[in-house]
Amino acid sequence: MCGPDVMRQIDFGEEGAKPLGDANPYVRRAGEEGTVQISGDVETRPSATAGLFSRRNLFKLGGASGAAAVLSVLPAGAAAYADSRGLLGGDVIDMTHTLSPDFPVVYTVTDPPKYEQNHRYEEMGFNTIIMTLDEHTGTHIDAPSHFQNGGGPFIDEIEPDQLVAPLRVIRIADRAAEDADTLVTVDDIRRHERRYGRIPKGAFVAMDSGWAKKVDVPGAYLNEDADGQFHWPAFSGDATAFLVEKRSIVGLGVDSTSLDAGASEGPETHQILLPSGGYGIECMNNVDKCPDRGATVVVGAPKHRGGFGGPCRVFALC
Repeated sequence: MCGPDVMRQIDFGEEGAKPLGDANPYVRRAGEEGTVQISGDVETRPSATAGLFSRRNLFKLGGASGAAAVLSVLPAGAAAYADSRGLLGGDVIDMTHTLSPDFPVVYTVTDPPKYEQNHRYEEMGFNTIIMTLDEHTGTHIDAPSHFQNGGGPFIDEIEPDQLVAPLRVIRIADRAAEDADTLVTVDDIRRHERRYGRIPKGAFVAMDSGWAKKVDVPGAYLNEDADGQFHWPAFSGDATAFLVEKRSIVGLGVDSTSLDAGASEGPETHQILLPSGGYGIECMNNVDKCPDRGATVVVGAPKHRGGFGGPCRVFALC
């Protein structure tokens, strides 16, 4: 964060101020492929993929087969970049809810987030807020350390390549509409695989129960009954064990409040998945808009030392 003096230079353009923002000679500008800063000088290098994404070259490669050809020769990061910009005809789906002070949380164990604006534009020339929140609020990730006594990995220790993975979606929305306590079972997984093929090693498997649509309906997301019991769908312990032991997944995601069902007798799914080294994502959004297979999930996980989880931004590259 810049200091107040610098912010005023940016905003008010004080005379004699060092050029900032787009006027600064060390800022990379659109179209300057491969610009890097070295010891205060600007050096321009040709990109390894320069010209590859030109309209002419894509037309030469020809449609979907051409897009596949481009993907085959690109580094994974470059392919993801191209796809996210629509250069290969794909879509980017935001699988994240907007976090706010009124986002539903399991109040028995989690306090709602608090926002307080501590700097205001009219006073300081910029705006900031202080956020006070539990790591496990909104769309968030559970690190493996979340359910281990002193074990890891902690949130900052999850390997980056674990956070980009093939996405598979198991759909149980029809059942969940009739039974809020329904679970993803091994039969559901096998049914999915008969239609879409075996879930690959290193995949991320998400549940589509339709529950995300209840977030803005008062009381519906937690679905608490008169006896104080919550009701929402999740993964069964057997399904979790199958995915961990037989399919070697990197993580599970749910569009409900927790990896374990609201009415479950214990956190069985957490206890199976997290100590195995996998991670979980809870309160996902737009899972119903993702394809059953073929997409790539990208998890923008936080990186605070020794963390047990944290709010994250999750995308599907389709």
